[in-house]
Amino acid sequence: MFLRRLWRNFCLMLGNQHSLTLYFLPLLQRLWPGFLPGQYRAHLLTKQWQTADMLQLTFKVSGRWPGFIAGQHLLLTIHHNGRCSSRPFSICSPVSLWQSRRQIQLCCKINHAGEITPLLQQLQSGAVVNISAAQGNFYWQQPATPAVFVAAGSGITPIAAMLLSQRHWLAAVTLYYRVRGTENAALLSELQQLAARQPLFTLALSDSRTEPAETLQQQLCTDSCNKQFYLCGPAAFMQQLRLALSQSGVKPASIRHEQFGLTMPTASEPASATKQLTASFIRAGISTEVTLSTQHSLLQNAEQQGLAPRFGCRIGVCFQCVCDKVSGQVRDIRSGALSGLGAEQIQLCVSQPVTALVIKL
Repeated sequence: MFLRRLWRNFCLMLGNQHSLTLYFLPLLQRLWPGFLPGQYRAHLLTKQWQTADMLQLTFKVSGRWPGFIAGQHLLLTIHHNGRCSSRPFSICSPVSLWQSRRQIQLCCKINHAGEITPLLQQLQSGAVVNISAAQGNFYWQQPATPAVFVAAGSGITPIAAMLLSQRHWLAAVTLYYRVRGTENAALLSELQQLAARQPLFTLALSDSRTEPAETLQQQLCTDSCNKQFYLCGPAAFMQQLRLALSQSGVKPASIRHEQFGLTMPTASEPASATKQLTASFIRAGISTEVTLSTQHSLLQNAEQQGLAPRFGCRIGVCFQCVCDKVSGQVRDIRSGALSGLGAEQIQLCVSQPVTALVIKL
């Protein structure tokens, strides 16, 4: 333990990194393009459209990859034009596919105005990407207890993995799948086949074009006693469901959820919480004030405003974008952890604004 701590301190003193691998990362990437410490390589096998804007990708993953629990997600990194771009995606395939063939599937909504998902559409068979170890605590914990799953939009991906991975059904399970028409229901065929062969599983589609969200909430709350709830979908919709279930007497411990998008302020939060955020980026004594997008990292915000901060990997590995936060609060995109409000060092590429900020580049 002492020697490990001594080595860590030496690395920090030498290169402001926790490992010499990170210090020599630019050189290593010249020798082995695409190398990222702590990441695993995955080769694209096939891709097919699940819906008009949902693309399913099948990857053969490295034998070193440690595997996953159904419901978890990973960070996928693509190398494009000399830059690394990363985004988390939930694994949508059953665990058996990885165990038998070392394959996983991701079902990704393509946003043509986005930075990463259009690149997924351009990938050719055999293309190599990097993936992280699986992470997250959103998984089916009590199969012996009756359960209700609710998925909306892309929220079907981790829930489909949970349901398709289940081999020993011990209690009744219902999935409410909220979609805008069956043509927009990704993975529907696989779930319908599961419902046909498994009598304990019920699939119920909720069409947002004809059924108000309140109707679905009433269905969930009518028979909610002694059930576990697993919710995944857009942040605002998930908040509405959790509030309705709580008001109907469901204990918080019986509600597990995962959402995409930032959590919207609740009615009890101060009105100031909904205001646009600003940041003052200071370089060489000159301050530039910009309006921040809470959907993007500080690095992306700065680049969109014409600033050019230092960066390297763009996924929080190389520490080349470290700078001084003078004031304000940020969220770590990888873990969700909040920083303090005072002065400290942060990484621009994995920091998301929470309050107004003052940053020295």
